[in-house]
Amino acid sequence: MSADALMKAALFVPAFMALTALCVCLQRRRARRHGEWKYLTPGPYFWLGLFAGVLITAVATLVVAGGRVERSSGLLFTCAFAGLTLFLAAQALIEQVRWNGHRVERRTISGRVIAMGWHELARIGVEWTGYLWIASFEGPRLRFSPYDNGFDELATTIHWHLPTDLPPASPELGGEPMLVPARMRGRA
Repeated sequence: MSADALMKAALFVPAFMALTALCVCLQRRRARRHGEWKYLTPGPYFWLGLFAGVLITAVATLVVAGGRVERSSGLLFTCAFAGLTLFLAAQALIEQVRWNGHRVERRTISGRVIAMGWHELARIGVEWTGYLWIASFEGPRLRFSPYDNGFDELATTIHWHLPTDLPPASPELGGEPMLVPARMRGRA
């Protein structure tokens, strides 16, 4: 490794760790309330990603407009980042997770609303992406991002409503070990 690469790593790694620590510190444990409903809201990681998408798209647009790269590949790169940024913005505006004492609802980016009563809760799990999901025996899964504001309050509510008297036929029913990482994340 050259000294130049080591110097770049020495600058990048602490800056990345500082941004990650800042996002963890700024994430709110409590959900936003509106009447009897509680809502998950986009967290600091989401806003950082949206800001980075806008910044990279703006810089790429200026580089392509200045003629510093081949126009067709530069426009392809710029359009890809603009599309990802627009998708993130649409996700913030359309997707919604809310819950109250009786049920939990998730509106997906396609506008479809998936709802489940707390009395129907039967399964819980964690996807490879880190998202937590819950489901009834017959219904679809409701997915939640652990990086949203209010996730800790939702995880506590799920733990409170998770049944303990289900048959041991499914390995997905062990809710306690799956919620432990969610409670350990963030501020104490």
